[in-house]
Amino acid sequence: MARCSQSVSRASSATFTFLERSAVGVLRKEVLELILDFGQRIRAAGATHVTVLERDLPEYLQGTTLARQARGWIVLMNDDERLITCYRRGDANGFIRRKPKHRLQAGRPHLRARRPRGGRLDSYRAR
Repeated sequence: MARCSQSVSRASSATFTFLERSAVGVLRKEVLELILDFGQRIRAAGATHVTVLERDLPEYLQGTTLARQARGWIVLMNDDERLITCYRRGDANGFIRRKPKHRLQAGRPHLRARRPRGGRLDSYRAR
């Protein structure tokens, strides 16, 4: 049986969670290096989030298969540049830039107390 071994590149400072999530999500080594080299770093929620915007890449990389595969990936790193985890989101950059209180409610409608049918709160009385 073949054994997996960690690469000697930057990914060698990755956590087990990162290795597992990148394997499940099929994050290739070349795509990871593209994200880390050209990605936008944003500090949020106590970690550094790295994501790639295709329009910010150099012209020779825009429209390539690597750029297309890097779209939507978010890589989390701690202060020591250790890779914590990674995941995909369709709106990766917008998701990171949202305030944390709005991030929790993403996709859910605003819930509020409903009024009784009469329209006034005091019109509904128990009999």
